[in-house]
Amino acid sequence: MTAHPPATTVVVLPPATAPEPPRRRTGARRGTDHWALWGSLAGALALTALLFQRIAPLSGGIGFVLCAWLSFLGLYALVSRDEGGTAVRDRLASVVVHSIAVLLLGVLVWTVAYVFWEGRDALGHLNFFTQDLSAAGPADPLDKGGALHAVVGTLTQITIALAITIPLGLSCAVFLGEVPGRFSRLVRTLVEAMTALPSILAGLFVYAVLIITLHGDKSGFAAAVALSVMMLPILIRAADVVLRLVPGSLKEASYALGAGRWRTVWTVTLPSARSGLSTAVILAAARGIGETSPVLLCSGYTKILNLDPFGSPQASLPLMAFTLVKFPSQLHVARAFGAAAVLLALVLLLFLLARAVGGRGPGELTRRQQERRAVRSAADLRRMQRPAPVPTQNQLARKATVLSRVLARTLTLFAAFALLGSSLLAGAPRAAAEDYHRIGGAGSTWSFNAVDDWISNVKQYGMTIDFNPGGSSYGRSQFKNGSTDFAVTEIPYGLTDNGQVDAPPPWPMAYLPIVAGGTSFMYNLKIGGTRVTNLRLSGETVAKLFTGQITKWNDPAVQAENPSLKLPETDVRPVVRSDGSGTTAQLTTWLSKRYPQIWDAYCTKTPRGGPCGMTSFFPLIGGKNWPALGSSDGVAKTVANDRNDGTITYVEYSYALNSRFPVVKLLNAAGYYVEPNGKDVSTALKHVQINPTDLTQQLDGVYDAPEPAAYPLSSYSYMAVHTTEVGDFKPDKGHTLAAFGYYFLCEGQQKADQLGYSPLTEDLVKSGFQQLAKIPGSERRAFDAAKCNNPTFGPGGSNPYAESADKPQDCDKKGSTVQCATGTGGNKATTPVSKGGGKTATAQGAGGATGTPGAGTAGAGTAAGGAGPAAGGADGGQGAAAGDPAAQEGDPGGSGGFGGQQYAADAVALSQASGTGLRHTLMLVAGLLLGAVIVLPPVVAGRSARRARALDGGEGEQR
Repeated sequence: MTAHPPATTVVVLPPATAPEPPRRRTGARRGTDHWALWGSLAGALALTALLFQRIAPLSGGIGFVLCAWLSFLGLYALVSRDEGGTAVRDRLASVVVHSIAVLLLGVLVWTVAYVFWEGRDALGHLNFFTQDLSAAGPADPLDKGGALHAVVGTLTQITIALAITIPLGLSCAVFLGEVPGRFSRLVRTLVEAMTALPSILAGLFVYAVLIITLHGDKSGFAAAVALSVMMLPILIRAADVVLRLVPGSLKEASYALGAGRWRTVWTVTLPSARSGLSTAVILAAARGIGETSPVLLCSGYTKILNLDPFGSPQASLPLMAFTLVKFPSQLHVARAFGAAAVLLALVLLLFLLARAVGGRGPGELTRRQQERRAVRSAADLRRMQRPAPVPTQNQLARKATVLSRVLARTLTLFAAFALLGSSLLAGAPRAAAEDYHRIGGAGSTWSFNAVDDWISNVKQYGMTIDFNPGGSSYGRSQFKNGSTDFAVTEIPYGLTDNGQVDAPPPWPMAYLPIVAGGTSFMYNLKIGGTRVTNLRLSGETVAKLFTGQITKWNDPAVQAENPSLKLPETDVRPVVRSDGSGTTAQLTTWLSKRYPQIWDAYCTKTPRGGPCGMTSFFPLIGGKNWPALGSSDGVAKTVANDRNDGTITYVEYSYALNSRFPVVKLLNAAGYYVEPNGKDVSTALKHVQINPTDLTQQLDGVYDAPEPAAYPLSSYSYMAVHTTEVGDFKPDKGHTLAAFGYYFLCEGQQKADQLGYSPLTEDLVKSGFQQLAKIPGSERRAFDAAKCNNPTFGPGGSNPYAESADKPQDCDKKGSTVQCATGTGGNKATTPVSKGGGKTATAQGAGGATGTPGAGTAGAGTAAGGAGPAAGGADGGQGAAAGDPAAQEGDPGGSGGFGGQQYAADAVALSQASGTGLRHTLMLVAGLLLGAVIVLPPVVAGRSARRARALDGGEGEQR
């Protein structure tokens, strides 16, 4: 055998590796991190500024911020590539999360700041917190009236709702956590489903049960019940989650000490979850305190302070804001934002109160609570160490003293509340000789501004009247259902609308005329950025505008009636009513009687498929994007929006005055263009035919009134009243309603002209007195013209108010080559006019105006002109703008004419405006390309780096 050398083992040492770099701590920031962050931000701003100003046709603040943010993400990702893909993703995620947080915080701060800023004028008056709105109308200054009624209503309703919600919600949450089983799973499913319950359904449910089925009154209590229905699921779900977080060891310790389940819940579970339960209550209260629809349905709006939550309507802050913000009056809008600001402050106050009560965690005690616990523990120890002694006389006396102190404090608290209530009511005037019962009505928005002013005025006599301006059809429906004591409407019962007969109530009633007025055509039209205030239209042109036959404002038919204006190529955008409206009925009655071919042809194209005739619901053609809103203030506010150029609507003249917007001068039978001021309306209504049996109106004579000052679309409004006792309408309510009627038929008519209406004539007032005598409980006053102080009452049955109407100026006569420049409605600013495309002419002074070549006079005033070239073919020419103090012609030849700038639409500017869609498309494409340029490089680089690492790893494994 051969010997083999002994085997040796060779130990191969692993290759030397470089030491690993020190790991960074999570959340640690280095100096280079700060440089990367702020450098990327500066670079993004510079790049975006370059793109917006030099490279791309981009503009707008929102677009600038968006592009800067995308650029920042791209640059920040690029400068972070040196640390690998994980660092890039981490930094981008951090930036996105922080950006979203800043955005949400900014939106919240902006919302709160905007509300307080818009309501600053109202909040700056002390009376806003100490008065209700019973004595303040839309035109009254902010130092009159306030939000006290809404504040009291909100606090009352949310208190009742919390009193219902907290015990029920916590009990249900405890049941879900402590009693598992099929039934608890079913309850949890129902609670989760109710969380998404729309607020209006909650209001409808309570309205159907409490008000319709159980015949209850609309009240703050009904609204509170509806709010509790919405708050319950929020509180139950939040409390259920909180109670599940209570440690089981605490419950087990309680059970070990011999406590039962409910004793454990009361002494361990609920105190341990106090902080979370307080948050749950806040979430539920926040859901309920800002709701509007349940309060509107179950309580209704009122301007009057109501401390009784179980009777009569009671307002709330969100309902007040919702109601007042729709008014065209900027004073009411300021009050609306003031109410919203007070609501935000109340929510913040409730939150702070809840956090103070339950903001500490389990086991966290204040210093006073710790001292009190120590004292009680020592007392318990002493009590357990000695037998219970027999109470002595001194101990009984001390207990009696403690009880008397508690009773005294309770009585003091109740006395303070009583004193507060009496102080709130101290400013409310009461009738010295008569006791009026509270009444309520609903109906027309056409008449609302007058009715609202009357309601505010009669407050001084002790009358409390609620009125819901839901539209004429709504008012008639509510009155017929017995839900209100009266209704205000422009059209009577018994008419056929879309094949449906509006049947009268099943009880005796009467119509009472309340106020006259003109249905105006309020518009928003600009020429070269300047608002037009002197637009003239014939009835046929108006009919074509509201039936879609005329779609551009520079249509030849419109231009022919406005020869001194170069109208723009702006789309005509009619704004109509979406609800059953008396204003719509007035318009469609006029259209069906004076322009039946135009109106019937339009109605045939609508879903009705045939002639409409008179209708309270304006028919719309499918595909037309005409705005449709549910009230007069809604359509007026839409047109009054400065951005809604080209809009036109039909609304009572009062709303145009409050909105400070012009109205169309409408061509009458005498050949003059007139606006619906009070005297022109009264002039036309001299030809109204009154049905002697029920005082309803027939307006054919008004449409064709021959006087030059008559406004064709004039009418008056009714009040439907009871003539017998029906339901809860008793003589006590009838007494109040009749007294209210006597007020507005006489004293109330004095302010009709100031409010944008026209006072009733003597015959109508006398007939109104006869109707008031039929109301149960009426005083049956005799008519005395000498005590009425109505401006239409004159000797021998004359109407001095209508007779004092000014004759229209010659420049407002049909066929005049130069139209009047004076403004209309709520905007009396003059619109510069021209003749035949020549120079614009303006003048100062009053009286008749005559034009001469190069100079002119206008009454006592003078007008001096500058040179200006004539355009459009004709060279101005010598003529007269007779009777218009604001219009004069230029001289022939275009030199030495009257000064003034011609506001005509520039063709280039209009084409740019009409091409905004293309511009926005180009901006969008440029933004997308910019985002791709910024985002794609780091994405591609990251993918390449990951692919390289994967290849390196594969090669290492092979080796």
